[in-house]
Amino acid sequence: MDRPAMASVFRMRHAPATVSGVRSTGQGQADPIIRVRSLGEAIRFVAHAFPQYDISAVAIIAGDPSIPRLGGPEAQALWREYGEGLTQE
Repeated sequence: MDRPAMASVFRMRHAPATVSGVRSTGQGQADPIIRVRSLGEAIRFVAHAFPQYDISAVAIIAGDPSIPRLGGPEAQALWREYGEGLTQE
């Protein structure tokens, strides 16, 4: 993900979002239901999910169709670049 794309996602950090494809790594544990309010919260969750969760198939989908689906590597890169700024006003 290049810097202009990252900046675009950052500007849209308050857009509604959903997280899917997260799996529990604990034996016998049910897969989690992730509830986030915004794209920034979704990115924070995915960035901090390992090792408790398997995020190899994760998908962050924002309510705004101009934002592409984000996977684990994109979420990690965005978190490294912007950190807590993704969840602040």
